[in-house]
Amino acid sequence: MQVVHNQLSYFNSILGGSISSFQGDRILQYDNDKGTGRIQTVSLGSGISYTEYDMDLNEDFSFDLKLDENRSLYFIYCLEGNFRFSKGKENSKVEALQTVVVGGSNETINIKLRAATKSNLSIIKVTQDGQSLSKNIDNNELYEQLFSSFATENGEAHIGTFNLKIKEQLLQIRSITQVGLVRKLLIEGIVNFTLALEILHCKQDIENSGQVSSMLTKKELLRIEEAVNAIKRKPEFPYTVTDLSKEYGLSPTKLQEGFKVMEGTTVTNFIRNERLILAEELIQTSDMNISEIVYSIGFTSRSYFSKIFRNKFKCTPKAYLMNIRNVSLSA
Repeated sequence: MQVVHNQLSYFNSILGGSISSFQGDRILQYDNDKGTGRIQTVSLGSGISYTEYDMDLNEDFSFDLKLDENRSLYFIYCLEGNFRFSKGKENSKVEALQTVVVGGSNETINIKLRAATKSNLSIIKVTQDGQSLSKNIDNNELYEQLFSSFATENGEAHIGTFNLKIKEQLLQIRSITQVGLVRKLLIEGIVNFTLALEILHCKQDIENSGQVSSMLTKKELLRIEEAVNAIKRKPEFPYTVTDLSKEYGLSPTKLQEGFKVMEGTTVTNFIRNERLILAEELIQTSDMNISEIVYSIGFTSRSYFSKIFRNKFKCTPKAYLMNIRNVSLSA
């Protein structure tokens, strides 16, 4: 982690601004003629480091990432904007919603960011050293899968196809409000899950290599994201697959594919689950009875609502309501 902190000091010498500390992390913030931005290094153990870059530059900027003498991998995900990376003779452009995975040892990766383009990156570095491997058996298995998937003999980088699910995970890290040990554990969990997603995504890319791919484009994924967020904001609305397809300019097949990629379920099941989440919230916070809640969240059958509520929460809505009220009265 010291290497990452040293790099932040280098950025500070070039970009200006000031470095502060929070919960063991270091944060560089700058607002001057170089532009505006924020870079945060997050302290993690077991050979893993995580850094967030949110930069709006007034001039082109480049920086180096070092591959240690021990085997190491960089997962560089572009949340917004684009960048170019180079390593040896390799030189490629990486777009928003893509990850470039670069591995090796005793080498240097160069990242180039463009002026007048908002650059939002998240970088996970995994270093395979004996000390970190001996501490955590679960991490050992993760390391082995990561290096077997991405550490190629010729050292070539892997650039993944567009993946919005990874963006969702990384944004969760930025929204964590907890502090102390809880915060660190949450970040470690999200980072490990993100790395697992990278492994799965790499396998999908390999399976689709050389074939006519049905995978979604970046524009299509962003439309799916809009549809998902619209449903989360107002799950009680009477959505249909046909209406959503027209609203977001996608075929019903693409819409369903996008929801399976992002949320792991169909459009109908996603809407139903969001309504159940809203129902639980209303039971906990409102004075409405069960029938009022049923109709307010877009259902027309109380018996059907009771059935799916019981499947999700392992009790009837009435029992859930009575338990909440009993807890409130005894508090």
